[in-house]
Amino acid sequence: MSDELAHADQRSGPAPGSEASELTQRTGYVLAALDTTAAARPVLETALRVGEMTKAEVKAVHVVDGATEHLETLVERAGVPLRLLTGPVEGTLLEAMEAPEVLATVVGARATPGGKRPVGRIARHLLERTSKPVVVVPPEALAPGTFLRLLVPLEGTESSSRPVLQALYPLLAVDVEIIVLHVFTDKTLPRMLDRPQRDLELLGREFLATHCPLATGIELRSGPVGARVSEVSRQHRADLVVLSWSQDSSAGRANVVREVLGTSVLPVLLLPVASASAASDVPRGLAAGEHPATPEPRKASAP
Repeated sequence: MSDELAHADQRSGPAPGSEASELTQRTGYVLAALDTTAAARPVLETALRVGEMTKAEVKAVHVVDGATEHLETLVERAGVPLRLLTGPVEGTLLEAMEAPEVLATVVGARATPGGKRPVGRIARHLLERTSKPVVVVPPEALAPGTFLRLLVPLEGTESSSRPVLQALYPLLAVDVEIIVLHVFTDKTLPRMLDRPQRDLELLGREFLATHCPLATGIELRSGPVGARVSEVSRQHRADLVVLSWSQDSSAGRANVVREVLGTSVLPVLLLPVASASAASDVPRGLAAGEHPATPEPRKASAP
């Protein structure tokens, strides 16, 4: 069976952004954790886009370890306030990230493209310890436009999906499209289909109705998850990849997160899920049956 199994579009009713556009600016803010390398620019630009998506102010911090003139010029041109901190880098940044007013933090994956690790040591330690959502920006990331389309890989169980919905929805204050990606494993790949195209389309619609009825569409694939995330991101021109993880990067764990961070040229929103359901370290998505007060992504309906 082909790695590309099926695609299903869902068309919406009222755009969720119609409510969001009338919201006032939030009291919380998006934090851009900047260094003095070339990675600072894409991190700051991404933070501004996250600020638009969340309708929140953007603030920047930097732990001083040398000259800061170039960095100060960069944030001044962007109109972003910068707070210069002193102390051990990891502990000082983590304290700033954990401030109650911080909605999410944007960090650089590593200082330069082509590094041996998906994320640098400091970024990894922050990701393992923070309780807040973090957007990880690869150094080769292109200047992002407005975040309009989110790719959410989804395992397909309510227990794994529900915590992510609760973490993702409060961040969404504008109209976005959500594309769900489900990658079949060897154990879950359908073996016998009477009419493959029709049956897979029906399977996709049933999958969305059960696990993510507010999504715009779904892609069903097989093969390596990381590769399929990159593939579908390009196909749908996604602006942001959304994953969750249990914050355990020990040997044999978080393989999907590690692979996506190592191959994606898009920012990746990591949602820490501190629950037993997150222990498998596979991508999570949105669950059915949740209707928070914040603006919702586009509702699904049969074409």
